[in-house]
Amino acid sequence: MVHFSSSIHRNSPGEVWLPHNQTSKTMINDLAKKAATPDPLPVSISRESSQSMSSGSSRCSTLESKPLQQQQQQQQQQQQQQQPFANNKPYSNNVSPASSVVSTATSNAPRRLHRADTANLKEYGECYRRLGEGSTAVVMITRKLEGKGEKLYAIKQFRKRQRSESEKEYMKKLTSEFCISSTFSHPNVVETIDLVLDDRKRYSTVMEYCPGGDLFGCIMAECMTEREKGCCFKQMIQGLAYLHSVGVAHRDIKPENLLLAADGTVKITDFGVSDVFRFAWESKGHKSRGLMGSEPYIAPEAFENKEYWGAVADVWSSGIVLYCLWMQGLVWHRAKKSDNAYACYLRNYSTQQFELLSKLPTGPRRLLYAILDPNPATRITCEGILKDPWVQSIDVCVGGGVNNQPHHHIPSSKWK
Repeated sequence: MVHFSSSIHRNSPGEVWLPHNQTSKTMINDLAKKAATPDPLPVSISRESSQSMSSGSSRCSTLESKPLQQQQQQQQQQQQQQQPFANNKPYSNNVSPASSVVSTATSNAPRRLHRADTANLKEYGECYRRLGEGSTAVVMITRKLEGKGEKLYAIKQFRKRQRSESEKEYMKKLTSEFCISSTFSHPNVVETIDLVLDDRKRYSTVMEYCPGGDLFGCIMAECMTEREKGCCFKQMIQGLAYLHSVGVAHRDIKPENLLLAADGTVKITDFGVSDVFRFAWESKGHKSRGLMGSEPYIAPEAFENKEYWGAVADVWSSGIVLYCLWMQGLVWHRAKKSDNAYACYLRNYSTQQFELLSKLPTGPRRLLYAILDPNPATRITCEGILKDPWVQSIDVCVGGGVNNQPHHHIPSSKWK
């Protein structure tokens, strides 16, 4: 009998709550020029974690029967012993929107452009609350009064350049995420509004604020019905399908990077390790490089190969999220043959008799075997997932519920 499923928990804070989307061409050009300047001195590059701001990488313990508190203590000890993943994604100087934009885009309005010397963070109100702090940025909420009402924004303020890194490397890290996410327009992707330089010469990205927190919080609350779980999963896949359609692989899909808007809409966030695998003028894409993301969600081919298809790896990660939604736990530490749980899964994959998946309802269980296909060449795509009979039967909540039934993942006072 197999007992590998374990509870999930947050690690130390990283970068999660938001993404980015709007910028001054002048500012980007200025940053690009700085990024292209040769390094004046040798630089020592350190490996950084790709954790999220609202939470970090989720890990698991191997004994299903352990109390949650004991599991978390063990997981924290394991985390301290393990080296974090590198956040050294290759930088592209010419990130641009892909050729296709789906019809579900939230807005076709032109983006406003700021000059780096005139952009003012105060335009988005005063600091209302601090959400968290990571190794590269501080995240806060600002509140702007508009008539008798108010508007909240999520602000990701980047730290200043450290002495150990060159200005070139600093500018690459700062601009690559913004250049990618600023092209997105989809209801299931967090909107990036602006990139500004404040009076203290600190860069900040301005994003829409999602008051419902992240999907991790809903999972741990254990209050969602099966209908709600399906609703959240389908919304995630819709957003992921859009990203892939415009040539972007997220590479860090996990519950902490799925935020909830006021009406319960699930939105993908945190594009810090994302990769543009196909440009607008290209018919064929290219493979991604580097081990990115949070260990339990990483696809097996990313562990085994130097190059892999990022979009295909995203699908695998979405399957782990699906399992987390139903079981409030992780099925293995990592998708490597040295992991006992994953090795057991491989032995039982052809017969689809893996014990831990047998606990799921028929619809999600059958789909999960297609998503968690160890062979990336035959793994189902996001488009295939959306055509699955079980997924097509899922009603996505609109305006607070499905068929007038309240949804627990709709933000209420307990989530704000």
